Amino acid sequence: MLPLINGSTFTPEPADITGWAAAYPAVNVQAELAKMASWLDANPKNRKTPAGIKRFINSWLARAQDRGGASPNTFSRPTTEVRAQQISADLVDVSWVPTQLLESAKAYFLEKHGCYHFNGQMFFN
Repeated sequence: MLPLINGSTFTPEPADITGWAAAYPAVNVQAELAKMASWLDANPKNRKTPAGIKRFINSWLARAQDRGGASPNTFSRPTTEVRAQQISADLVDVSWVPTQLLESAKAYFLEKHGCYHFNGQMFFN
């Protein structure tokens, strides 16, 4: 989730991530999104608006692609289908949720996405 200037957050949809992965094939999109979140957290005056966040993401990913993307020694791209499945699993992962909120997070992801990922397993409704 990327923090926005208005105090809300932007969570990319799986289709967005799949599209960015296709547009920027040398880039580890998940890793770059994590870097963006960290940068936006550390630079609150530079946070983006809801209307401008996708432009920010595309610009960031384009620069990463122009720099050569991920090093082949640290990141090898699986096939598109496997990669899309992993991206989807990462987006619905609830293993980071505090124990007291876990059940409500599971219910939320089941309702919103039809599934959630926990302890290495996917659960579907």
